[in-house]
This record gives sequence, C-alpha cells and structure tokens, in this order.
Amino acid sequence: MNSFFDRALENPTGTSIALLSSIAVVVGIGIGIQRGAFNPDPLQQQLETKQQNHTLQKQATEIANERFDAGCEGVFYLKPGNSTYQPLTENVGVLSGEYWQRWNKAKVKPKPNQTDFLPAGTTVCDAYGNVGILIPDAKKGHAIVSDLLNTPDRNRITTMMKRYPSANRPQVGS
Repeated sequence: MNSFFDRALENPTGTSIALLSSIAVVVGIGIGIQRGAFNPDPLQQQLETKQQNHTLQKQATEIANERFDAGCEGVFYLKPGNSTYQPLTENVGVLSGEYWQRWNKAKVKPKPNQTDFLPAGTTVCDAYGNVGILIPDAKKGHAIVSDLLNTPDRNRITTMMKRYPSANRPQVGS
C-alpha cells in the first residue's frame, strides 16, 4: 500500500500540494523557533520599551499638570516670616497649616495628632513640581502621600506658588 505522501508525490493534486506545503511551513516554523530565529531583536525591544516609557511619562506629566491646574494644596513648613516649601515624599503625611500655627505659638511644641494631618482625598503639591493624592493609611492613622507625579512646567509651579506669597523655595545648596 502506498502511503499518502508517496501518492501525493507521484500524482500531485491541488489538495495534496497544499497539505504538503502546510506541513513544510509548520516544520520550518518549528525549526526556526528551536534555533531562536523568532526571538525579537534586542535593539527593537529596547526601542519599543523606550517608546512605551516615553508614552507613560507623557501621560504622567499630563495628569500632574491637571492636578496643578485643579488647585492642589501647596506643602510648606509654615514659620513666621520665613515659610519654606517642603518636597513631597511618598508614604508620608502632610500636616495642616493650623497645626503649624499652633506649633509656632507654643512654648512646648505639640506632637501632632491624627486630626492635625490633611485628610485623605486632598491633592497636594510642592515647589519642585511634585503632586500627589493623600490616601488613608490605617497603620499610621492619618492620610499619606501616594501616586506621586511630577510636572516640569515651571509656569504651573509658579502659579501655584503665587497662592502662597509668604513661602519660599529653598535654593540648591542652601
């Protein structure tokens, strides 16, 4: 008895040619995969990763700009005559202006309690372009900075700083 392959080779028909061609393609793909012929080019992967990172950074900057435009709360150390902007830090709480006023007037400096921190849901920003959202933290008992983003847009930062004319941005090296 002749096998299908023998008959197909002796008397080729359209169906047998298509089947043999399909088998050849499958075998070729299997050999290519085994030899690594279908591994992505490392330079191509690097380019795609850079493009994805650029897209993510652009989206993050747009969100940061929206938060500044919506009127984020500026974060600074409130001190009579010389308030200083403080950089936001992920997972750290932000004390309210009322607390700092009480602290400045007190001879014995009060320790902050849970109600002295800004509440969860508040959008906070600093003079360095950082902007975050305060979220509840059950362990600490108060809200902490999360989802920290940054804008390089000096105009947005300057506009925010104008809302707090007594606060200064420390210069580098000071």
